[in-house]
Amino acid sequence: MKIWCRNTLSGLIPLYPTDQQEKKKLKIGQDYECDIKNPRNYEFHKKFMAMVNLGHHNTKLELPFDVYRKIMTMRAGYFKAYDTDKGIHYEADSISFGSKTQDEFEEIYSRVLDEIIKDIGATKEDITEQLINFM
Repeated sequence: MKIWCRNTLSGLIPLYPTDQQEKKKLKIGQDYECDIKNPRNYEFHKKFMAMVNLGHHNTKLELPFDVYRKIMTMRAGYFKAYDTDKGIHYEADSISFGSKTQDEFEEIYSRVLDEIIKDIGATKEDITEQLINFM
């Protein structure tokens, strides 16, 4: 069973009605093992994608969006390199929800932002202002 909870002064409480229904299945007084994780922030993920979209619209590179995202991710230092018979193959790290914690993703965001700033010649303030308007 997996439920989403919020920590309060009274303890953990189910976050959504479906989580409340799942919690009702637990017996009072019974001990349970819990795996506590800080989930990725979906809104922050959307902000990351908006930032990359902003860079993509302002770059001189003529690339599809997904390729631009991967290149900026690799320039930020998030990639794997594989030695193949045709030379080294580079692959951008995944930014999927299951692959990175929120803290790791915030670091990626910051480093990709730095690369986009270099790519399009903007300032951090310029991009931040545009993203505030987006959100």
